[in-house]
Amino acid sequence: MQAVGRMAVAAVALTLGACAGLPRGMEPLSVTLADVRPGQIGLLEQEFLMKLRVQNPNSVDVPLQGVAFDVELNGRNFAKGVSRQDGIVPAFGDLVLDVRAISTLGDVLAQVGGVRERPPGRIEYRLQGRLAPVAGADLPFDSSGNIDLSALTAGTPK
Repeated sequence: MQAVGRMAVAAVALTLGACAGLPRGMEPLSVTLADVRPGQIGLLEQEFLMKLRVQNPNSVDVPLQGVAFDVELNGRNFAKGVSRQDGIVPAFGDLVLDVRAISTLGDVLAQVGGVRERPPGRIEYRLQGRLAPVAGADLPFDSSGNIDLSALTAGTPK
């Protein structure tokens, strides 16, 4: 019963803040890339299995019904995805969404073509998109970071 009450409070709060996406005084949710693994690989399309971590710094639960996102690597389009997932990001907690992203042959070739333009052993990424709460307006997100590949090869014999 308590979980239902919290969900109702969050839904009402999100509905009241539909114009701005979140009610006044609420901090935006944080969405970051937690993992990327290859899925099915074809000539024209490649599938990647990704984990997106959604963190809620607020004191109310936020029920979600889906996500749409784009991933850039080193400033170039890499993959995009959508996922219909029902879940609740708990107050002061997080939720990991398992999603699929699709990359095209053109996106992969652009990445290969840009290899000479970036520092070796380092990948910059950007994740942007929007979360769809159960009630209220979509919640946009935009995060970025670096992956240092040299840490992966530091202990390998040459």
